[in-house]
Amino acid sequence: MRFFFLRTASLIVAVAMLLLFAPGGVQTAPFDVKEPDACVANFTVFSDVHVESNNYPRYEVFADSMRSAMQNQSGSDAFLFLGDSTMNGQAIENMIFHGTLDRLLQGQRVIPVPGNHDFGNGQGDFNAIQQRWYRFTQAYFDLELTTPYYYQVVNGFYFIVLANEQQDIDAMHMSDDQYAWLERTLEEAARSGLPVFVLAHYTPRMAAPINPDSGYSLVRLLAEFNQAHDLFYLCGHLHHSSDAATFHAWSGFPETYLPALTLLDESRNINEETGFGELMEIYADRVVFRVRNFYRGEWAQLNGAPMEAVYMLKHPIPAA
Repeated sequence: MRFFFLRTASLIVAVAMLLLFAPGGVQTAPFDVKEPDACVANFTVFSDVHVESNNYPRYEVFADSMRSAMQNQSGSDAFLFLGDSTMNGQAIENMIFHGTLDRLLQGQRVIPVPGNHDFGNGQGDFNAIQQRWYRFTQAYFDLELTTPYYYQVVNGFYFIVLANEQQDIDAMHMSDDQYAWLERTLEEAARSGLPVFVLAHYTPRMAAPINPDSGYSLVRLLAEFNQAHDLFYLCGHLHHSSDAATFHAWSGFPETYLPALTLLDESRNINEETGFGELMEIYADRVVFRVRNFYRGEWAQLNGAPMEAVYMLKHPIPAA
């Protein structure tokens, strides 16, 4: 009963928005992973949804993309949202975002990452806005959090969520506690022998110690871990266009920069840059990232070829 009224109000708001502004006009065909019989697990990844109550084109793209994502014939082991799911972390925005997911994803597992917009985008009472995020993540995703960083294990795979701990727009301020927690969690995840996935809104080079005397380096820690293990870093924030730099390993470990799902033009119209996300497919010997325009229901192309990246695993996944 604790969250009954919150969930009920959110559902009412979401249903109203769906009926008024996203009635399901875009119809997309079913799609699937590349090798359904060999795929160990697959995950649907989005970032920078930027739900706001007075921007209906964003909502249309968001809702229709969720409908499209549910057409995956192999299903999805979880949906990952890499931050800035809302525009300002307002209660009404959270109601729209969470209520819509509850309505359209039909109980799918969700791993949310907080972004700068979800925590006020540089303005407001950081602690109060953060507490609101906790209430919604608990009510909808059954995550009873006391810190914005946490981890989840899905089918044996560790998903480690990093987060900013103070008000800012373009830096991920990490406390010594978060960094020490990350070190311990990586050690625990390594014992699984499986690939490890680190999720954040910011790129790893945007990490900044809260304590100016701290000498830690997020990039160095992840690069050293990846020397002996398989680590992948997924982030958003940059509204990165789908191009040759989407997948890279500049810092010693594979990274993927997610585009903004609802990137509109200057007149707030839907354009060719909107609707993108990724499908992450895990096989026994490799991890494959594939860029898809979920709003239009088509795989992304780069220079006439499917836009994807294949990473062979140092440690193949044993057969079940």
